[in-house]
Amino acid sequence: MRHSWKSAEKFILSREFFGMKLGLENITEFLEQIGTPQNDYPTVHIAGTNGKGSTAVMLASVFQQAGYKTGLFTSPHLVTLRERVRVDGKMIPKQSVVGFINRHRKELTRRKISYFELVSAMAFDHFSRQRVDIAVIETGLGGRLDATNVLRPEITLTTDIGYDHMEILGATLPKIAGEKAGIIKAGVPHVIGRMAPSAEKVIRSRCRELKTRMYKLTARDFKSADQKSLKFNSCGLKVDRVAPGLKGDHQIKNAALALKTVAILKKNGWKLSKKAIAIGMGAAAFSGRFQELKLRNKPLHILDVCHNAPGVEAMVLSLETHYPNRKIRVLTGFVRLKQHQQMLDSLKRVAEFVAIVPLKTGRSVDVKELISQLDFGSLEHKAFGSQKSAYRHLLKSSDPDDIIVVAGSHYLVGEFLEKHGS
Repeated sequence: MRHSWKSAEKFILSREFFGMKLGLENITEFLEQIGTPQNDYPTVHIAGTNGKGSTAVMLASVFQQAGYKTGLFTSPHLVTLRERVRVDGKMIPKQSVVGFINRHRKELTRRKISYFELVSAMAFDHFSRQRVDIAVIETGLGGRLDATNVLRPEITLTTDIGYDHMEILGATLPKIAGEKAGIIKAGVPHVIGRMAPSAEKVIRSRCRELKTRMYKLTARDFKSADQKSLKFNSCGLKVDRVAPGLKGDHQIKNAALALKTVAILKKNGWKLSKKAIAIGMGAAAFSGRFQELKLRNKPLHILDVCHNAPGVEAMVLSLETHYPNRKIRVLTGFVRLKQHQQMLDSLKRVAEFVAIVPLKTGRSVDVKELISQLDFGSLEHKAFGSQKSAYRHLLKSSDPDDIIVVAGSHYLVGEFLEKHGS
């Protein structure tokens, strides 16, 4: 059977039927059968609870600006699965997706390859066929058993460790850190962001066990006076001013971690000039990350995929810093098994009104049930049956100087962008 784009996409999405597979045997055997494409180019491998996608985007932008043909693999997507796989910023073409499915459909079916395994393998294959000079790869979930953990990377990173996916990764920071630390490889430098001592201890122990040098981002490495730019001085790299293209106070920390990684790679022979670093960091763009959207004759919109408690707190801190004394109305929706009360407690500090909607996924919370379980205090709130009805309500009740924040699950922000443009 030869596929069109529509049928290829349908086939890929059908792989979700097999659920999430944690383990490397299936993906390893499949990749060996198609020629181990993941070994055809150097890679940077990134794990972490929050910030790994943004850090990956910044690194890829720097490499691209330095003249390297650069692959980038991130997840999840917002509107189309093609967003996950990019070369020099361009999404994988539809014909490349169709070609991959046509070549391997029989084996994908026989092995019951899962959705994420398939998309990961497709990314590795696409980067090989495009002859990239380097690829920056973000883990999907955890690290140790993640389908991307088949790489032989140049360097690995752990951005941070926080509470998310506890039903899979464990209920404590050390347990979560242990899963993330699974991407660490013997002799391959590992860079960590700022995290709780209990989590850092686990990663440090793993590095010691594998005789891997660990580099830790510290407060001495960077300074930021305005939360829009930073000075960096570490590992032989000194830059006086870098202004990340990604907005939000938390992106300063992600930018510093990316610069620490760049400094190490630069020492190891990668040609990354200060000009390429500055331009690349400034050019980095990633939809749904404190994304300011200006729609004609409407209030300012801010979109953020802050889908867990630390993510919501980071977004709220940015709102407090950059938009004090502005009326903020929030459109939000969540999947199950999240720290919903903690997320709401953060939102209470800035929101005048919260509209809660169901998501277009079987993982969505039951909105009315959720509201009955949460303590809203004096925060005005309402459940809506759809994003469309909630958004209409927010527009009618907002003044031109107000801010509408669309924040929460990737499903929520993706649905909004699909209808209102990116």
